[in-house]
Amino acid sequence: MFFKALLVALYAFWIESPLTFNTRFFAFGRPLVSGLIVGLILGDPIKGTIIGATINAVYIGVIVVGDQTPADTRIAGVLGPALGILADMTPEMALAVIIPIALIGVSFRTLRQSLFAVLCHKADKYADEDNPKGIAMVNVLPPVLVCLIYPGLATFLAVYFGPEAVEAILGFLPDKLMAGLQATGKLLPAVGYAMLLHYMTATSKEMLPMFFVGFILAAFLGLDILAVVGLGICAAFMIYRPKDAEVANIE
Repeated sequence: MFFKALLVALYAFWIESPLTFNTRFFAFGRPLVSGLIVGLILGDPIKGTIIGATINAVYIGVIVVGDQTPADTRIAGVLGPALGILADMTPEMALAVIIPIALIGVSFRTLRQSLFAVLCHKADKYADEDNPKGIAMVNVLPPVLVCLIYPGLATFLAVYFGPEAVEAILGFLPDKLMAGLQATGKLLPAVGYAMLLHYMTATSKEMLPMFFVGFILAAFLGLDILAVVGLGICAAFMIYRPKDAEVANIE
């Protein structure tokens, strides 16, 4: 268990550090992808992916502004699948457990960013001295060291010691409360999709029919998500690809 907890912690450290070269924005920072990777580490990639997808649905409409977000979605994408697999929780229960942890985690992110703000003056000094190596050191070394503590060490402790605590708490909770948490976990993804719809229709409602087309394909025609995504990509190319005549006029 020690080795698996260490691997999960190293992954959490990596996706939060500058060493990802911004691939976390496009892939590894998403709970869906993290769920698959954590599941592979813990020996249950299917359940990890399902829990990650459930968490991803809640935060699908979250927009990060200035690295500030309503919750720490990265730690949620790592710890949610990890605790869900190790404590044998349903995806809905894992979601209900991880939401408060993600809310607490964002406080650590804010504290970390506040500490990094002090280093901006050091980077300005190196810029005045025309010292690119110094600028690079300020932007890489301190974040790496801090990320070793959070989320690295925090994730290791949570994965190594957390499952027993989670199992004990779940065993102590009454059945009615457990049922309520399960119901809450099923409702929370609707909040994420509602946020996404809000952003889609904030300035224009032209994209709204595409949402309902996808819903109809999945809910009434029974197509799986890969088929719906494939049709969506084809529709996007058909609608938004500029015509040859338009390109010629631009040139």
